[in-house]
Amino acid sequence: MKKVWIGCGIVLVVGFLCLVAGVGGLAVIGWLSEPAGESGLSTPAAVIPTLTPGAGVASPVPTLSQATATPFVATPAQPVAAFTPAITPLADKVPYRAVVQIVAETETEGGNLRPVWSGSGTIVDPRGFILTNAHVALPEPGSGEQVDALEILVTEAEDQPPVPKYFAEVVQADPQLDLAVLRITTDLDGNPVDALHLDLPYARLGDSSKLHLGEPIVILGYPGIGGNTITLTSGEVSGFTAEKPYGRRAFIKTSAAIAGGNSGGMAVNAAGELVAIPTQLGSGSDNSEVVDCRYLADTNGDGVIDEDDDCVPTGGFINALRPINLAKPLIAAALRGEVAIGSTETPTPAPLPVAVTPWPTGKVLLQDDFSDPDSGWPTSSSEDSEVGYRNGQYRIDVKSANWETWAYAGEDFDDVIVEVDITKVSGDNTSDFGVLCRYQDKDHAYQFAIGADGYYQIFRWEPDDEKMLLGDGEWLSSDAIREGNATNHLRAECVGDTLALYVNGTLIGAVRDTAYTHGDIALAVGTYDHGGTDVRFDNLVVYAPAH
Repeated sequence: MKKVWIGCGIVLVVGFLCLVAGVGGLAVIGWLSEPAGESGLSTPAAVIPTLTPGAGVASPVPTLSQATATPFVATPAQPVAAFTPAITPLADKVPYRAVVQIVAETETEGGNLRPVWSGSGTIVDPRGFILTNAHVALPEPGSGEQVDALEILVTEAEDQPPVPKYFAEVVQADPQLDLAVLRITTDLDGNPVDALHLDLPYARLGDSSKLHLGEPIVILGYPGIGGNTITLTSGEVSGFTAEKPYGRRAFIKTSAAIAGGNSGGMAVNAAGELVAIPTQLGSGSDNSEVVDCRYLADTNGDGVIDEDDDCVPTGGFINALRPINLAKPLIAAALRGEVAIGSTETPTPAPLPVAVTPWPTGKVLLQDDFSDPDSGWPTSSSEDSEVGYRNGQYRIDVKSANWETWAYAGEDFDDVIVEVDITKVSGDNTSDFGVLCRYQDKDHAYQFAIGADGYYQIFRWEPDDEKMLLGDGEWLSSDAIREGNATNHLRAECVGDTLALYVNGTLIGAVRDTAYTHGDIALAVGTYDHGGTDVRFDNLVVYAPAH
């Protein structure tokens, strides 16, 4: 994100107030978030150790009908070797050749295969690994449906129907996320394929954490409506939806109208990177009801147009997008040769990357309960934010959306432990608040942030960007955070190369980082889609750690 100064020395009124504030040279600064630049490129085959030649999967895969009756099937990974793909990933702005159509088929009494539904998928590895939705590859549990084969039709030309080429099997599936990874196994005659020589065109993986509101999104797939060639739908990122335990970007909302057969297909950013997967599991919207959905084409190929076909939605927000970052662990597991099908278990929180214990506190470096309105913290008001003393507390009220305001103390500390009580009085629960340490300027600091929706993160500020240091670039959730308009006690430790975040006495995040070794401390509040977040700070104490 790009941070823009609005504080001392930039806006004259605020600068005057900061001068009057006196003690410590306190200041108020804010930033307006803007889209970041294009993300770096990565592909699973290039960065993840993968299958040894001829290794196949770790164990036989159950049939698709059996898989739905098995709550969880998992096998350990086999020894693997590095793999360098024979071809590079597609660099096209619209990498349509990586899109496939997936036809789920059932066996008739005569031994023939009959299509029951179809969906889309994206080739993510040249050896025939395909990312799609779980509901495209597996029958719905308890539905009585059976899938005996998954036929893969590849895209050879943008103006021609996809070409039937292969059969595939499921190697990873998570119905909770509605994501699955398939592996091509045979040609249409049942002959095993040589995965190392398939050399299929495949998509580059992007970073969904770098998507911002208003960025263009292109959806590619085979909706089965309006013709049988690949279809492109364009739109933009219109918002994000949280879902525990998947973070604040569990769904990406988009303005693109997505027909059913696009489920499991490709959503790419302006650089042509795969950043999301269209899914019908959840709409990501408060109003997901379909106003009307009409059956206009025989999409499952049974010769009848009925409710078993994909319909054309004529109202309501139909589909949302699952971020690619949520799919990357499934892709990595598939490439390692692991098999896990039908898991409905909630993921357990990832272990802390470093083991820490609370540092004993030493000398008090700074302390303020904000009962004295002349203790030196700034007071200012603008159309974007208001800061100052209020009823024995320090108040930061951020009025604008996509804005952050912070107040810093004009000190230069090395190792510190910062403790403070933070009360959210009003505003959107996805707004965040917390403290900074080792603040040097608007592009160099560490930020400890929590939200009233139970999410948290530790950031390292960099020029024109903020890097999330915990997890895989997503907000994490913790039951230790009191949600809504409540008070949380926050403790941030910046000691040596260790950054540790405690909330209400519970350690929820820790990481090692050596970018910044000294700097100021500050109080901070930020907003996203909505402004109007009022937060109060009290009982601030900054300690030196006892060594």
